[in-house]
Amino acid sequence: MSILDEAKTRAQGLMQGLMGKAVALAPDSWVPGGHPDPLIRRQHGHIGKPVSRLDGPLKVAGQARFAAEFPMDGMVYAAVFYSTIAKGRIVEIDAEAARAAPGVVLVMTHENAPKLKPTPIFLTDPKAAGGDGLPVLQDDRVHWNGQPIGVVLARTQEEADHAQSLIRVRYQAEEAATDFDQVKQAGARQAQFMGQPLHNEIGKAEQAFAEAEVKVEATYVTPRHNHNPIELHAVTLAWDGDSLRVHDAQQVVAHAAWTLAKVFDLKEDQVVVTSPFVGGGFGSKTLWQHQILAAAAARLAGVPVRLVLSREGVYRTVGGRSMTEQRVALGADRSGKLQFDLLDVEQHGLGAIHAAGRQDEGLGHDVVRRLGRHPGMDT
Repeated sequence: MSILDEAKTRAQGLMQGLMGKAVALAPDSWVPGGHPDPLIRRQHGHIGKPVSRLDGPLKVAGQARFAAEFPMDGMVYAAVFYSTIAKGRIVEIDAEAARAAPGVVLVMTHENAPKLKPTPIFLTDPKAAGGDGLPVLQDDRVHWNGQPIGVVLARTQEEADHAQSLIRVRYQAEEAATDFDQVKQAGARQAQFMGQPLHNEIGKAEQAFAEAEVKVEATYVTPRHNHNPIELHAVTLAWDGDSLRVHDAQQVVAHAAWTLAKVFDLKEDQVVVTSPFVGGGFGSKTLWQHQILAAAAARLAGVPVRLVLSREGVYRTVGGRSMTEQRVALGADRSGKLQFDLLDVEQHGLGAIHAAGRQDEGLGHDVVRRLGRHPGMDT
């Protein structure tokens, strides 16, 4: 990240922080839609009673349409081809066999993909929803094992899946950082969320730990976790001139529309995203590379596209919970009163998208520190 980019990020974070504090302090009447919900005061008597879900009959009758169930005239099916190295560059892509396979409409790689703007990373702007800020099929660089490097469109899903299996790639691999301890030794950068540094320090906790009469200290390690919603991440979309219509498995529809507009250099009202039903999300049904890939391929081929990630595709392209190492320390006096608490967390995006939204070395290394001193706190 350049000095200019870092300065811009800090400025955005400062503005977002000030806005957050202003909203928290402002009276409800000053905030759009801030009037108390009248239903809060309504005594409906439903608590503790079985209540039928409004969408229940539609779902049990199979009439609730999810993202991969919307029909579109002339629609084709997409299959994604993933990198098999963690870091390096693509020297050659041989897709001739895939292009000649039955039913194939398009093979899209970085060599023929349309030019796209960078994806605004989640909450770097109030409506930004991108899971990462890396170029989507814009160059020959490989940033992680499983990065999408090609898309095949075909008349059926089976034909698309078969054709993508015929693609052959020659790489120039580079050494990737894939070991947790190795990256720890290289040092960490300050993590951020919504442009704000994830660092909260009150007092001198480390000094208090050194001076504490009674100490408890432990380190906890958690593995990488992937999302596993029942409904696979999917999108069905089509272009109408310069307008994009998207049926998505999406938890932040307005944010997704705004972000897609930025990527394709459109006005916000030129992108319409709908998602009436979501088959499980856990926060993962946001904007990842597969929606951008589908929209780019649809524009290039001039036909509607349906792209459903396989379970493998979800693991490879959808962000999850990074590996973490958490140091927890407590200090107290002999009477049992806590003098401080300390939480020191290191997060590593091991070959996956991490909190900063970047993957320059194939392994992200973020640190979250929260240090506090609370004299007289009882156990």
